[in-house]
Amino acid sequence: MLTETLHTQLAQIVSDEAITNETPTVDGKRPTLGVAPKSVTELAAVVGELNRAEAATILVGGGTMLDLGAPPTAAEVALCTGNLRAIAGYQPADLIVTAEAGVTVASLQETLREHGQMLPLEVPLPDRATIGGAVAANACGPLRYMFGTAKDLVMGMQFVQGDGTLVKSGGEVVKNVAGFGLHKLHVGALGTLGVIATATFKVYPLPKADQTLVFTFADSEAAFTAAAAIRAHQPAAVVVGNAVAQQCLFGAVRGAHVLLVRFMGAQGAVKRQVRDASDAGAEAGANETEVVGEPESASLWQQCVDVGADSSPENILFQANAVPSQLRHVYTELARSAEPLSVGVGVVADPLSGSLQCGILAAAEANQVSVDQTSPVAALLSFLHHARAVSQEHGGSLVLQRGTVALKTAFDVWGPSPQGLEIMKNLKQTFDPHHILNPGRFVSGI
Repeated sequence: MLTETLHTQLAQIVSDEAITNETPTVDGKRPTLGVAPKSVTELAAVVGELNRAEAATILVGGGTMLDLGAPPTAAEVALCTGNLRAIAGYQPADLIVTAEAGVTVASLQETLREHGQMLPLEVPLPDRATIGGAVAANACGPLRYMFGTAKDLVMGMQFVQGDGTLVKSGGEVVKNVAGFGLHKLHVGALGTLGVIATATFKVYPLPKADQTLVFTFADSEAAFTAAAAIRAHQPAAVVVGNAVAQQCLFGAVRGAHVLLVRFMGAQGAVKRQVRDASDAGAEAGANETEVVGEPESASLWQQCVDVGADSSPENILFQANAVPSQLRHVYTELARSAEPLSVGVGVVADPLSGSLQCGILAAAEANQVSVDQTSPVAALLSFLHHARAVSQEHGGSLVLQRGTVALKTAFDVWGPSPQGLEIMKNLKQTFDPHHILNPGRFVSGI
């Protein structure tokens, strides 16, 4: 009855083709109705109608990050922002661009590239990933060390509160000192406070040169020591990867551990940085050194971000972090404790930002690395609990980004409740009083 009534009400707001019964399944729950508004005005009206019906709503962008979050407590409607595909404003001279939520990251980058600019926002599968989804997840990759995360790049936003109210926050200037911006609350909130309609970003000139150094090391300690030494040469990004990660990146294992160092900027400066960093890597004991130029350099780093993202649903992905100086210990311990699992465990660590991406990968991803897909859930749970404990011991935390419903039920996706939980609950009540938006998916069941 709810579906029939909603269909009738929504048909008065959007066109017939914007309503469908074909919806994605999210952690075992499949909404019975889907709606995809084609304008910001329609989006606000749709959310208002869903609020009146108190319909549990799953937010969908490009569908690349639907695995992120705890299983929803309910899922009646899928609200897709994929039809909001306009570049709402772009002033190249001001280094500012505004895009609707359904614009894919790749298409926005193409528009910026025509003007010699870029948005340093790294997301898995950018051809499908949308701006709204990337911002809601506070997506970022290794370039966060140089440019920050989505929260640092977003200057303003239009969002629709749970009651259907359209709100604008922030400005369209690079320097905005008007005080605390409500839009910052929505970055990383996974759509639980509102539906992002548009986002305004500061952008950057395309670098004249983009080169990557690839080092191989026999042990992880030497790789992290080299990364620490190379930091003085101002790299744009640095990662350390184990054998399974190398299989995904290169189709072969180059060494026990690989260190990738990216330099971006003026031609002369990058040439000097590459030379000096090569010397630092050799002093730290690198077995091999390779220089990767354009466009292969950018492609290689996108592969780093993509590891495990578009593959078997059996893959388990999590992100851990630690105090940057302590990340080497987390990396080493995860590699050691994963051995009894007899599965392909790919680890990509960002020693400059203190972040680590880990994938327990299916055979197609791990390729020639031995994989036992029947590994008991109990063993995986034990590994995940140990990984979280190790991260916390070194000043960090762990978030399970992808896993089966059974695993998510047995393992807390977000981990212990954070400080300020009551404030977060109050914000949820204020922005989404009927708790219709992605119910139960965020921290502590918010």
